[in-house]
Amino acid sequence: MPALHIRDVPPETVAALKERAARHGRSMQQELREVLDRAAAEPVVRRRRGPLRLTTVTTGVSEPWSRDEIYDDDGR
Repeated sequence: MPALHIRDVPPETVAALKERAARHGRSMQQELREVLDRAAAEPVVRRRRGPLRLTTVTTGVSEPWSRDEIYDDDGR
């Protein structure tokens, strides 16, 4: 199983996690696995983008153009 190593954890955070583990009757390692498991199980909420807002400008030029002039080779 892979291992994680987390650096620069504030002492207050470590102390709070130790207290939490003790309250739940678990080792620090067991408590951390539980916290990580719960965080990983949370559903991913994807933000919906709002409607596309387009602005039309008038340049005074009326020349024909092609898609190739605007988009890259892959169509984006």
